[in-house]
Amino acid sequence: MADTEERSLVSPLSDPQGYTDCGPIQSVIDEASPLLGSSRDIKSYKRRWYVVLVFSYAALLQAAVWNCFGPIAQSAEAVFGWTDAEIGMLNNWGNIVYIVFMVPVAWLMDVKGLRTSMLLCAVLIVLATAMRCITSEPVPATWLINIAAILNGVAGTVSFAGPSLVSATWFPPHQRATATAVSTVLGYMGISGGFIIGPLLVPEPDQDTNTTDTRLQNCSRDDADQSWNITNAIDVSAERDGLMLLMYVECAASVLLLLLVVVYFPARPPSPPSITASIERTGYLQGVKGLLTHKRFLLILMAYGTPTGVFAAFGAVLDVNLEDVNISQNQAGWMGFYATMGGSVAALLMSRLADMFMRRMKVMLLLLFVLATSATVWFVLLRLAFIPFSMVSLYISYILIGVFINGSVPLFYELGCEASYPIAEGVTTGMLTLVNSLTGTVFLSILQIPDIGVTWMNWCLLGTVITAIPLLVVFKEGYTRTNIDMQKEFSSR
Repeated sequence: MADTEERSLVSPLSDPQGYTDCGPIQSVIDEASPLLGSSRDIKSYKRRWYVVLVFSYAALLQAAVWNCFGPIAQSAEAVFGWTDAEIGMLNNWGNIVYIVFMVPVAWLMDVKGLRTSMLLCAVLIVLATAMRCITSEPVPATWLINIAAILNGVAGTVSFAGPSLVSATWFPPHQRATATAVSTVLGYMGISGGFIIGPLLVPEPDQDTNTTDTRLQNCSRDDADQSWNITNAIDVSAERDGLMLLMYVECAASVLLLLLVVVYFPARPPSPPSITASIERTGYLQGVKGLLTHKRFLLILMAYGTPTGVFAAFGAVLDVNLEDVNISQNQAGWMGFYATMGGSVAALLMSRLADMFMRRMKVMLLLLFVLATSATVWFVLLRLAFIPFSMVSLYISYILIGVFINGSVPLFYELGCEASYPIAEGVTTGMLTLVNSLTGTVFLSILQIPDIGVTWMNWCLLGTVITAIPLLVVFKEGYTRTNIDMQKEFSSR
Protein backbone atom coordinates (compact mmCIF):
# COMPACT_ATOMS: atom_id res chain seq x y z
CA MET A 1 0.00 0.00 0.00
CA ALA A 2 1.11 3.55 -0.68
CA ASP A 3 1.18 4.60 2.94
CA THR A 4 2.99 1.52 4.25
CA GLU A 5 6.36 1.70 5.95
CA GLU A 6 8.08 -1.68 6.42
CA ARG A 7 10.75 -1.07 9.04
CA SER A 8 13.14 -3.08 11.12
CA LEU A 9 12.00 -3.05 14.73
CA VAL A 10 15.51 -3.42 16.14
CA SER A 11 16.89 -0.33 17.81
CA PRO A 12 20.61 0.15 17.28
CA LEU A 13 20.82 0.78 21.02
CA SER A 14 18.99 -2.42 22.02
CA ASP A 15 20.88 -5.14 23.83
CA PRO A 16 20.12 -8.67 22.62
CA GLN A 17 21.14 -10.13 25.95
CA GLY A 18 18.24 -11.21 28.09
CA TYR A 19 16.06 -12.58 25.32
CA THR A 20 18.15 -15.29 23.69
CA ASP A 21 15.73 -18.12 24.47
CA CYS A 22 14.56 -18.15 20.91
CA GLY A 23 12.87 -21.53 21.05
CA PRO A 24 10.04 -20.80 23.54
CA ILE A 25 9.43 -17.30 22.22
CA GLN A 26 9.39 -18.53 18.64
CA SER A 27 6.84 -21.17 19.62
CA VAL A 28 4.55 -18.50 21.07
CA ILE A 29 4.92 -16.41 17.93
CA ASP A 30 4.20 -19.31 15.58
CA GLU A 31 1.17 -20.61 17.46
CA ALA A 32 -0.57 -17.42 18.63
CA SER A 33 -0.46 -14.91 15.77
CA PRO A 34 -3.82 -15.28 13.99
CA LEU A 35 -3.75 -11.70 12.71
CA LEU A 36 -0.69 -12.37 10.56
CA GLY A 37 -1.41 -13.34 6.98
CA SER A 38 0.28 -16.12 5.07
CA SER A 39 3.13 -13.75 4.25
CA ARG A 40 3.44 -13.02 8.00
CA ASP A 41 4.05 -9.33 7.22
CA ILE A 42 4.78 -6.87 9.99
CA LYS A 43 3.98 -3.38 8.72
CA SER A 44 3.54 0.11 10.06
CA TYR A 45 1.37 2.58 8.17
CA LYS A 46 1.75 6.33 7.78
CA ARG A 47 -1.93 6.71 8.60
CA ARG A 48 -1.07 5.69 12.19
CA TRP A 49 -0.20 9.34 12.85
CA TYR A 50 -3.65 10.46 11.75
CA VAL A 51 -5.24 7.87 14.04
CA VAL A 52 -3.20 8.90 17.06
CA LEU A 53 -3.84 12.61 16.40
CA VAL A 54 -7.62 12.12 16.18
CA PHE A 55 -7.54 10.07 19.35
CA SER A 56 -5.37 12.75 20.96
CA TYR A 57 -7.85 15.44 19.92
CA ALA A 58 -10.58 13.47 21.68
CA ALA A 59 -8.42 13.27 24.80
CA LEU A 60 -7.71 17.01 24.62
CA LEU A 61 -11.36 17.95 24.20
CA GLN A 62 -12.68 15.63 26.91
CA ALA A 63 -10.09 16.96 29.37
CA ALA A 64 -10.90 20.58 28.49
CA VAL A 65 -14.60 19.98 29.11
CA TRP A 66 -13.77 18.28 32.43
CA ASN A 67 -11.60 21.24 33.50
CA CYS A 68 -14.09 23.87 32.36
CA PHE A 69 -15.41 25.35 35.62
CA GLY A 70 -12.53 24.97 38.09
CA PRO A 71 -10.38 27.71 36.48
CA ILE A 72 -13.39 30.10 36.40
CA ALA A 73 -14.80 29.10 39.78
CA GLN A 74 -15.32 32.67 40.99
CA SER A 75 -17.24 33.65 37.84
CA ALA A 76 -19.34 30.47 37.83
CA GLU A 77 -20.23 30.99 41.49
CA ALA A 78 -21.31 34.57 40.75
CA VAL A 79 -23.49 33.56 37.78
CA PHE A 80 -25.05 30.35 39.09
CA GLY A 81 -24.85 30.87 42.86
CA TRP A 82 -22.66 27.80 43.32
CA THR A 83 -20.36 27.02 46.24
CA ASP A 84 -16.79 25.68 46.21
CA ALA A 85 -18.23 22.24 46.99
CA GLU A 86 -20.44 22.36 43.89
CA ILE A 87 -17.46 23.35 41.73
CA GLY A 88 -15.52 20.41 43.14
CA MET A 89 -18.46 18.09 42.48
CA LEU A 90 -18.51 18.97 38.79
CA ASN A 91 -14.94 17.70 38.53
CA ASN A 92 -15.72 14.77 40.79
CA TRP A 93 -18.47 13.46 38.51
CA GLY A 94 -15.80 12.57 35.98
CA ASN A 95 -13.98 10.44 38.53
CA ILE A 96 -17.14 8.81 39.90
CA VAL A 97 -18.55 7.70 36.55
CA TYR A 98 -15.10 6.55 35.46
CA ILE A 99 -15.04 4.14 38.38
CA VAL A 100 -18.49 2.84 37.41
CA PHE A 101 -17.96 2.56 33.65
CA MET A 102 -14.27 1.68 33.34
CA VAL A 103 -14.77 -2.08 33.29
CA PRO A 104 -17.51 -2.20 30.60
CA VAL A 105 -15.79 0.42 28.43
CA ALA A 106 -12.42 -1.35 28.72
CA TRP A 107 -14.24 -4.49 27.54
CA LEU A 108 -15.69 -2.48 24.64
CA MET A 109 -12.23 -1.25 23.61
CA ASP A 110 -10.56 -4.66 23.81
CA VAL A 111 -13.40 -6.73 22.31
CA LYS A 112 -15.24 -4.38 19.91
CA GLY A 113 -12.24 -2.32 18.85
CA LEU A 114 -11.14 1.28 18.69
CA ARG A 115 -13.66 2.54 16.12
CA THR A 116 -16.73 1.58 18.12
CA SER A 117 -15.16 2.98 21.28
CA MET A 118 -14.23 6.27 19.64
CA LEU A 119 -17.70 6.72 18.15
CA LEU A 120 -19.17 6.29 21.62
CA CYS A 121 -16.67 8.78 23.06
CA ALA A 122 -17.35 11.42 20.40
CA VAL A 123 -21.15 11.12 20.63
CA LEU A 124 -21.08 11.46 24.41
CA ILE A 125 -18.90 14.58 24.28
CA VAL A 126 -21.23 16.17 21.70
CA LEU A 127 -24.26 15.43 23.89
CA ALA A 128 -22.51 16.78 26.99
CA THR A 129 -21.37 20.04 25.42
CA ALA A 130 -24.66 20.62 23.56
CA MET A 131 -26.62 20.14 26.78
CA ARG A 132 -24.69 22.96 28.46
CA CYS A 133 -25.67 25.37 25.66
CA ILE A 134 -29.43 25.09 26.27
CA THR A 135 -29.82 27.73 28.98
CA SER A 136 -27.95 29.98 31.39
CA GLU A 137 -30.82 30.15 33.90
CA PRO A 138 -29.16 29.07 37.16
CA VAL A 139 -31.52 26.31 38.35
CA PRO A 140 -32.01 24.37 35.06
CA ALA A 141 -28.45 25.13 33.98
CA THR A 142 -27.09 23.60 37.18
CA TRP A 143 -28.97 20.37 36.51
CA LEU A 144 -27.94 20.25 32.85
CA ILE A 145 -24.28 21.01 33.61
CA ASN A 146 -24.14 18.22 36.19
CA ILE A 147 -25.70 15.74 33.74
CA ALA A 148 -23.23 16.91 31.09
CA ALA A 149 -20.34 16.31 33.51
CA ILE A 150 -21.54 12.72 33.95
CA LEU A 151 -21.74 12.11 30.18
CA ASN A 152 -18.33 13.63 29.62
CA GLY A 153 -16.96 11.44 32.40
CA VAL A 154 -18.20 8.32 30.61
CA ALA A 155 -16.49 9.54 27.43
CA GLY A 156 -13.29 9.93 29.43
CA THR A 157 -13.09 6.18 29.97
CA VAL A 158 -12.08 5.86 26.30
CA SER A 159 -9.72 8.82 26.02
CA PHE A 160 -8.10 8.20 29.41
CA ALA A 161 -7.65 4.42 29.21
CA GLY A 162 -6.96 4.12 25.48
CA PRO A 163 -3.46 5.57 24.80
CA SER A 164 -1.57 2.29 25.30
CA LEU A 165 -4.12 0.37 23.24
CA VAL A 166 -3.78 2.81 20.34
CA SER A 167 0.02 2.64 20.43
CA ALA A 168 0.06 -1.18 20.69
CA THR A 169 -2.45 -1.53 17.83
CA TRP A 170 -0.84 0.90 15.38
CA PHE A 171 2.82 1.51 16.30
CA PRO A 172 6.04 -0.54 16.16
CA PRO A 173 7.92 -1.22 19.42
CA HIS A 174 10.44 1.60 19.04
CA GLN A 175 7.60 4.15 18.80
CA ARG A 176 5.10 2.77 21.31
CA ALA A 177 6.12 4.90 24.30
CA THR A 178 6.22 8.02 22.13
CA ALA A 179 2.77 7.31 20.66
CA THR A 180 1.37 6.72 24.15
CA ALA A 181 2.90 10.02 25.24
CA VAL A 182 1.36 11.96 22.34
CA SER A 183 -2.24 11.08 23.23
CA THR A 184 -1.55 11.40 26.95
CA VAL A 185 0.10 14.79 26.48
CA LEU A 186 -2.77 16.11 24.36
CA GLY A 187 -5.11 15.18 27.19
CA TYR A 188 -3.04 17.24 29.58
CA MET A 189 -2.99 20.07 27.06
CA GLY A 190 -6.77 19.99 27.22
CA ILE A 191 -6.51 20.59 30.95
CA SER A 192 -4.03 23.39 30.22
CA GLY A 193 -6.43 24.89 27.73
CA GLY A 194 -9.11 24.98 30.42
CA PHE A 195 -6.82 27.02 32.64
CA ILE A 196 -6.33 29.61 29.89
CA ILE A 197 -9.37 29.65 27.59
CA GLY A 198 -11.88 29.86 30.44
CA PRO A 199 -10.33 32.90 32.17
CA LEU A 200 -9.76 34.57 28.78
CA LEU A 201 -13.40 34.23 27.68
CA VAL A 202 -15.07 34.63 31.07
CA PRO A 203 -14.45 37.87 33.00
CA GLU A 204 -13.58 37.63 36.67
CA PRO A 205 -16.27 39.19 38.93
CA ASP A 206 -15.42 42.17 41.09
CA GLN A 207 -15.24 41.93 44.86
CA ASP A 208 -18.68 43.45 45.43
CA THR A 209 -20.29 40.75 43.33
CA ASN A 210 -18.42 38.02 45.19
CA THR A 211 -19.46 39.40 48.57
CA THR A 212 -23.12 39.67 47.64
CA ASP A 213 -23.14 36.28 46.00
CA THR A 214 -21.63 34.61 49.07
CA ARG A 215 -24.61 35.88 51.07
CA LEU A 216 -26.98 34.46 48.49
CA GLN A 217 -25.30 31.05 48.58
CA ASN A 218 -26.45 30.72 52.19
CA CYS A 219 -30.11 31.03 51.18
CA SER A 220 -32.28 27.93 51.39
CA ARG A 221 -32.79 26.15 48.08
CA ASP A 222 -36.52 26.26 48.89
CA ASP A 223 -36.21 29.98 48.16
CA ALA A 224 -34.26 29.30 44.96
CA ASP A 225 -36.42 31.35 42.63
CA GLN A 226 -36.19 34.42 44.86
CA SER A 227 -32.43 33.99 45.27
CA TRP A 228 -31.88 33.69 41.54
CA ASN A 229 -33.97 36.80 40.91
CA ILE A 230 -31.81 38.76 43.33
CA THR A 231 -28.69 37.32 41.71
CA ASN A 232 -29.88 38.38 38.30
CA ALA A 233 -30.27 41.92 39.63
CA ILE A 234 -26.50 41.96 40.21
CA ASP A 235 -24.56 42.90 37.12
CA VAL A 236 -23.13 39.52 36.07
CA SER A 237 -24.19 39.84 32.45
CA ALA A 238 -20.59 39.95 31.21
CA GLU A 239 -19.70 36.80 33.17
CA ARG A 240 -22.87 35.06 31.93
CA ASP A 241 -22.14 35.96 28.29
CA GLY A 242 -18.56 34.76 28.63
CA LEU A 243 -19.70 31.46 30.12
CA MET A 244 -22.14 30.82 27.29
CA LEU A 245 -19.51 31.71 24.69
CA LEU A 246 -17.22 29.12 26.29
CA MET A 247 -20.04 26.55 26.10
CA TYR A 248 -20.60 27.26 22.39
CA VAL A 249 -16.89 27.02 21.55
CA GLU A 250 -16.49 23.64 23.26
CA CYS A 251 -19.65 22.33 21.60
CA ALA A 252 -18.41 23.31 18.13
CA ALA A 253 -15.07 21.61 18.82
CA SER A 254 -16.86 18.41 19.86
CA VAL A 255 -18.93 18.34 16.66
CA LEU A 256 -15.68 18.52 14.67
CA LEU A 257 -14.36 15.52 16.61
CA LEU A 258 -17.44 13.47 15.77
CA LEU A 259 -17.08 14.30 12.07
CA LEU A 260 -13.42 13.22 12.07
CA VAL A 261 -14.23 9.90 13.71
CA VAL A 262 -17.18 9.17 11.40
CA VAL A 263 -15.17 9.97 8.25
CA TYR A 264 -12.17 7.77 9.11
CA PHE A 265 -11.09 5.99 12.26
CA PRO A 266 -10.50 2.26 11.64
CA ALA A 267 -10.42 -0.32 14.41
CA ARG A 268 -6.98 -1.62 13.42
CA PRO A 269 -4.46 -1.53 10.54
CA PRO A 270 -4.59 -4.14 7.75
CA SER A 271 -1.39 -5.75 9.06
CA PRO A 272 -0.06 -5.58 12.63
CA PRO A 273 2.92 -3.32 13.45
CA SER A 274 4.58 -5.91 15.72
CA ILE A 275 4.48 -9.58 16.63
CA THR A 276 2.72 -8.95 19.93
CA ALA A 277 0.09 -6.85 18.14
CA SER A 278 -0.83 -10.01 16.22
CA ILE A 279 -1.04 -12.26 19.28
CA GLU A 280 -4.40 -12.67 20.98
CA ARG A 281 -4.54 -11.33 24.53
CA THR A 282 -5.80 -13.04 27.67
CA GLY A 283 -9.60 -13.23 27.90
CA TYR A 284 -11.18 -10.11 29.37
CA LEU A 285 -12.50 -11.48 32.68
CA GLN A 286 -9.43 -13.63 33.11
CA GLY A 287 -7.29 -10.56 32.50
CA VAL A 288 -9.13 -8.51 35.13
CA LYS A 289 -8.70 -11.29 37.68
CA GLY A 290 -5.07 -11.67 36.71
CA LEU A 291 -4.35 -7.99 37.30
CA LEU A 292 -5.87 -8.10 40.78
CA THR A 293 -3.44 -10.85 41.82
CA HIS A 294 -0.38 -9.64 39.87
CA LYS A 295 2.01 -8.38 42.55
CA ARG A 296 4.33 -6.48 40.21
CA PHE A 297 1.42 -4.78 38.48
CA LEU A 298 -0.18 -3.85 41.80
CA LEU A 299 2.99 -1.98 42.78
CA ILE A 300 2.84 0.03 39.55
CA LEU A 301 -0.89 0.51 40.08
CA MET A 302 -0.41 2.19 43.45
CA ALA A 303 2.73 4.11 42.50
CA TYR A 304 0.88 5.62 39.52
CA GLY A 305 -2.73 5.94 40.63
CA THR A 306 -2.31 7.58 44.02
CA PRO A 307 -0.07 10.61 43.29
CA THR A 308 -1.36 11.31 39.77
CA GLY A 309 -5.01 11.08 40.85
CA VAL A 310 -4.49 13.42 43.78
CA PHE A 311 -2.45 15.89 41.71
CA ALA A 312 -5.09 16.01 38.95
CA ALA A 313 -7.81 16.72 41.52
CA PHE A 314 -5.56 19.22 43.30
CA GLY A 315 -5.04 21.10 40.04
CA ALA A 316 -8.76 21.13 39.27
CA VAL A 317 -9.43 23.14 42.45
CA LEU A 318 -6.16 25.09 42.51
CA ASP A 319 -8.10 28.35 42.45
CA VAL A 320 -9.97 27.27 45.58
CA ASN A 321 -6.75 26.21 47.31
CA LEU A 322 -4.93 29.49 46.67
CA GLU A 323 -7.78 31.94 47.07
CA ASP A 324 -6.97 32.76 50.71
CA VAL A 325 -3.41 33.82 49.81
CA ASN A 326 -4.78 36.41 47.36
CA ILE A 327 -4.14 34.40 44.19
CA SER A 328 -6.77 35.31 41.59
CA GLN A 329 -8.42 32.74 39.35
CA ASN A 330 -6.46 34.17 36.42
CA GLN A 331 -3.13 33.71 38.25
CA ALA A 332 -4.09 30.21 39.37
CA GLY A 333 -5.08 29.44 35.79
CA TRP A 334 -1.65 30.42 34.49
CA MET A 335 0.02 28.33 37.19
CA GLY A 336 -2.03 25.32 36.15
CA PHE A 337 -1.34 26.01 32.48
CA TYR A 338 2.43 26.17 32.86
CA ALA A 339 2.51 23.12 35.15
CA THR A 340 0.52 21.05 32.67
CA MET A 341 2.42 22.25 29.62
CA GLY A 342 5.72 21.61 31.36
CA GLY A 343 4.54 18.10 32.20
CA SER A 344 3.53 17.57 28.58
CA VAL A 345 6.99 18.48 27.33
CA ALA A 346 8.57 16.26 29.97
CA ALA A 347 6.28 13.35 29.04
CA LEU A 348 7.27 13.57 25.37
CA LEU A 349 10.95 13.83 26.23
CA MET A 350 10.95 10.95 28.73
CA SER A 351 8.92 8.73 26.40
CA ARG A 352 11.26 9.37 23.51
CA LEU A 353 14.20 8.48 25.75
CA ALA A 354 12.35 5.32 26.82
CA ASP A 355 12.00 4.31 23.14
CA MET A 356 15.68 4.99 22.52
CA PHE A 357 16.97 3.33 25.67
CA MET A 358 14.61 0.42 26.18
CA ARG A 359 14.23 -1.29 29.57
CA ARG A 360 15.15 1.83 31.58
CA MET A 361 11.69 3.04 32.59
CA LYS A 362 12.03 2.27 36.30
CA VAL A 363 15.15 4.43 36.65
CA MET A 364 13.44 7.27 34.81
CA LEU A 365 10.36 7.07 37.06
CA LEU A 366 12.44 7.04 40.24
CA LEU A 367 14.30 10.13 39.09
CA LEU A 368 11.05 11.94 38.28
CA PHE A 369 9.49 11.18 41.66
CA VAL A 370 12.53 12.14 43.70
CA LEU A 371 12.44 15.49 41.91
CA ALA A 372 8.63 15.72 42.31
CA THR A 373 8.97 15.16 46.06
CA SER A 374 11.50 17.97 46.35
CA ALA A 375 9.28 20.37 44.41
CA THR A 376 6.21 19.42 46.47
CA VAL A 377 8.05 20.01 49.77
CA TRP A 378 9.03 23.46 48.48
CA PHE A 379 5.44 24.27 47.43
CA VAL A 380 3.89 23.12 50.73
CA LEU A 381 6.40 25.06 52.84
CA LEU A 382 5.63 28.20 50.82
CA ARG A 383 1.87 27.69 50.78
CA LEU A 384 1.64 27.13 54.55
CA ALA A 385 4.09 29.95 55.36
CA PHE A 386 6.77 27.75 56.92
CA ILE A 387 9.24 29.70 54.77
CA PRO A 388 8.89 33.30 53.51
CA PHE A 389 6.18 33.52 50.86
CA SER A 390 7.16 34.45 47.32
CA MET A 391 4.87 34.53 44.33
CA VAL A 392 7.73 33.60 41.99
CA SER A 393 8.73 30.65 44.17
CA LEU A 394 5.12 29.48 44.39
CA TYR A 395 4.84 29.54 40.60
CA ILE A 396 8.12 27.71 40.05
CA SER A 397 7.51 25.03 42.68
CA TYR A 398 4.02 24.20 41.42
CA ILE A 399 5.15 24.16 37.79
CA LEU A 400 7.94 21.74 38.69
CA ILE A 401 5.49 19.42 40.43
CA GLY A 402 3.47 19.31 37.20
CA VAL A 403 6.57 18.72 35.10
CA PHE A 404 7.74 15.73 37.13
CA ILE A 405 4.38 14.07 37.90
CA ASN A 406 2.72 14.55 34.51
CA GLY A 407 5.97 13.63 32.79
CA SER A 408 5.76 10.17 34.39
CA VAL A 409 2.31 9.18 33.11
CA PRO A 410 3.16 7.62 29.70
CA LEU A 411 6.03 5.67 31.29
CA PHE A 412 3.64 4.22 33.87
CA TYR A 413 1.22 3.18 31.11
CA GLU A 414 3.91 1.40 29.14
CA LEU A 415 5.59 -0.18 32.16
CA GLY A 416 2.22 -1.44 33.39
CA CYS A 417 1.49 -3.02 30.00
CA GLU A 418 4.93 -4.63 29.94
CA ALA A 419 4.46 -6.03 33.44
CA SER A 420 0.98 -7.43 32.76
CA TYR A 421 1.50 -8.82 29.22
CA PRO A 422 -0.28 -10.81 27.71
CA ILE A 423 -3.25 -9.14 29.40
CA ALA A 424 -4.83 -6.66 26.97
CA GLU A 425 -3.59 -3.06 26.99
CA GLY A 426 -7.10 -1.62 27.28
CA VAL A 427 -7.95 -3.37 30.53
CA THR A 428 -4.44 -2.79 31.91
CA THR A 429 -4.47 0.95 31.31
CA GLY A 430 -8.10 1.05 32.38
CA MET A 431 -7.18 -0.45 35.73
CA LEU A 432 -4.36 2.07 36.16
CA THR A 433 -6.62 5.00 35.42
CA LEU A 434 -9.38 3.53 37.58
CA VAL A 435 -7.21 3.94 40.67
CA ASN A 436 -6.24 7.41 39.44
CA SER A 437 -9.94 8.33 39.32
CA LEU A 438 -10.67 6.65 42.65
CA THR A 439 -8.02 8.67 44.50
CA GLY A 440 -9.20 11.84 42.76
CA THR A 441 -12.77 11.07 43.80
CA VAL A 442 -11.77 10.63 47.45
CA PHE A 443 -9.78 13.88 47.33
CA LEU A 444 -12.62 15.95 45.83
CA SER A 445 -15.22 14.30 48.06
CA ILE A 446 -13.41 15.58 51.15
CA LEU A 447 -14.27 19.09 49.92
CA GLN A 448 -17.91 18.29 50.64
CA ILE A 449 -17.16 18.21 54.41
CA PRO A 450 -18.39 21.52 55.89
CA ASP A 451 -15.65 23.94 56.97
CA ILE A 452 -12.89 21.46 56.03
CA GLY A 453 -10.66 24.24 54.73
CA VAL A 454 -7.82 23.70 52.26
CA THR A 455 -4.69 23.09 54.36
CA TRP A 456 -5.20 19.32 54.23
CA MET A 457 -4.94 19.42 50.42
CA ASN A 458 -1.28 20.37 50.54
CA TRP A 459 -0.27 17.66 53.04
CA CYS A 460 -2.26 15.08 51.09
CA LEU A 461 -0.43 15.94 47.87
CA LEU A 462 2.95 15.70 49.57
CA GLY A 463 2.19 12.38 51.23
CA THR A 464 1.01 10.67 48.04
CA VAL A 465 4.01 11.86 46.02
CA ILE A 466 6.45 10.54 48.63
CA THR A 467 4.66 7.17 48.78
CA ALA A 468 5.43 6.42 45.12
CA ILE A 469 9.19 6.25 45.74
CA PRO A 470 9.37 3.10 47.94
CA LEU A 471 6.81 1.38 45.70
CA LEU A 472 9.04 1.96 42.67
CA VAL A 473 12.14 0.87 44.58
CA VAL A 474 10.72 -2.59 45.37
CA PHE A 475 9.18 -3.04 41.89
CA LYS A 476 11.07 -5.58 39.79
CA GLU A 477 10.83 -4.45 36.19
CA GLY A 478 10.40 -6.83 33.26
CA TYR A 479 9.76 -6.33 29.54
CA THR A 480 8.08 -9.50 28.25
CA ARG A 481 6.22 -7.77 25.43
CA THR A 482 9.29 -5.93 24.17
CA ASN A 483 11.43 -9.06 24.48
CA ILE A 484 9.11 -11.01 22.18
CA ASP A 485 9.06 -8.27 19.55
CA MET A 486 12.79 -7.64 19.69
CA GLN A 487 13.67 -11.37 19.78
CA LYS A 488 11.76 -12.00 16.56
CA GLU A 489 13.49 -9.17 14.74
CA PHE A 490 16.91 -9.97 16.14
CA SER A 491 16.68 -13.66 15.23
CA SER A 492 15.63 -12.81 11.67
CA ARG A 493 18.66 -10.65 10.94
